[in-house]
Amino acid sequence: MPTSRGATSLWLSSTSTHPLRFRLFGTSIPQLRLTMEQTGEKIYSSWSQKDLIARILELEGKKDKIKIIHPKNSKRKFDPSLYSTRHIALRIAYLGGNYTGFEYHPNSPNPTDTIEEQIFRALLKARLVPSNGVEGEEETVLGWPGDEVAEYSKCGRTDTGVSAFGQVIGVRVRSNRPRPKKPADEVAEEDDEGERERAEFDDEKDELPYLQILNRLLPKDIRALAWCPHPPPAFSARFNCQQRHYRYFFTNPAIAPSPNSTVGSLDIDKMREAARLYIGDHDFRNFCKLDASKQITRFDRIIHHADIVELRQSSPSNSPKVYYFELHGSAFLWHQVRHMVAILFLIAQGLEPPSLVTEMLDISKNPRKPMYEMADDRALVLWDCVFPDGMLQWLYPRGTRLEGRNEVLDDVWSRWHKSKIDEILTSGLMKIVSANGDPASNSGLQCTPAMLGSGEFSITTQEMGVAKRKAKGKSQILVLGGPEPLFRGTYIPILERKRMEDIEVLNARYVEKKGDWQENRKKRQAKRKAADISEEIMQTSVSL
Repeated sequence: MPTSRGATSLWLSSTSTHPLRFRLFGTSIPQLRLTMEQTGEKIYSSWSQKDLIARILELEGKKDKIKIIHPKNSKRKFDPSLYSTRHIALRIAYLGGNYTGFEYHPNSPNPTDTIEEQIFRALLKARLVPSNGVEGEEETVLGWPGDEVAEYSKCGRTDTGVSAFGQVIGVRVRSNRPRPKKPADEVAEEDDEGERERAEFDDEKDELPYLQILNRLLPKDIRALAWCPHPPPAFSARFNCQQRHYRYFFTNPAIAPSPNSTVGSLDIDKMREAARLYIGDHDFRNFCKLDASKQITRFDRIIHHADIVELRQSSPSNSPKVYYFELHGSAFLWHQVRHMVAILFLIAQGLEPPSLVTEMLDISKNPRKPMYEMADDRALVLWDCVFPDGMLQWLYPRGTRLEGRNEVLDDVWSRWHKSKIDEILTSGLMKIVSANGDPASNSGLQCTPAMLGSGEFSITTQEMGVAKRKAKGKSQILVLGGPEPLFRGTYIPILERKRMEDIEVLNARYVEKKGDWQENRKKRQAKRKAADISEEIMQTSVSL
């Protein structure tokens, strides 16, 4: 066996009948591979025909014993043409505090996390809708096929932080229903056989469990509550909706009260009086966020119902009362509800009269919007989306867990229970703080929630509150629905404040700078269509 230090050592077995057995030491993998190839060529070239045939037969005999490791195959691509589809409606509920609104904006320059993105991902991951074919994005929001392809529509577009308990979407999804035996263009009407097949298919027992599938893929604060198997033809969750119901929750007092001050206490009667002035068909340009990019020129909206309602609760009578502003309307402008609530808070604090609502709705007197802050987002809920009677027949999930437990109810209960315990703990802490931090000074503190509504704060707490307000000088304390008071300068009445420019001026300036948005959209659509056609031609040429 010839060897040399620092060099490759090669040993050929002299006892083997097949002399290609060798060992290599002290070399790198590339060198090893090269040496094996060169040595193998040299050795096999000197073999006789008999030895080569014997070697081949030996290798053939060992072929079945050799374990061949194949590279891991990628996921089998989903072929939507193999399945039937159906257009359904879904009833969605979500807590919006962790999201940047409902609507997905694909061209947004800033990173977003919207409820719609989560829904799109779940639909794609479950293969309920086909992806757009972008390689590697089959289960991400970038794989969404587009609203037109998926026949997707939504009822409401809630903003950042806003929740919804009655959101409705429409979408075409994969189905377990048998595929039609005849092409769709050859069938003008369903014959008797088609009707019989449809009658035999049970939407609850035979169809895919859409709610269970989606709820296992969605975050816990987004739930699919129900689905409608047979919405009307050309159903649109947006345009078929007759009314949208909102609720805005708040407490009275709105901030921690002080016995020497009425700041934070709300006049519910005045608030209710002002709320009812919203009812009717009005121009709400002074109650929304003006956005020139949308080029809106009509701000008329119909309000069917507006009121302040006390929420019945199990807390003691001396706890802060909870109310909500209930609002029913056909449609709403951007941030309209939060602007309406902000004005109600100013009236309830005695800073404005209820007649302010009438003044701001009179566009002949006030054609330009005064500048003011809108209410906090967290307390607003899209409570319900109302459709014509009989249009949507909802199917709700049955108990699928042990003892028939409802999976959705268990998820919601878990979140509620945690929040309830947090409420009890913080209520106890508030009462201890209001009693100079001594829980032993009152036995009732150990078992009852804080008595925030009675105004019985300690002297220390009163002095701290007064000192804090003095430190702010002439700052006005405002309540706009958030957890903390807002300290502002000397209050200026709404109608005396600086006004925004006319909406016509804002729209014209935007068009001059950015161009007509409708024309821009047509150009973008044409560009995308040309790109799709070009890609289709390339794929066809490659296949040929």
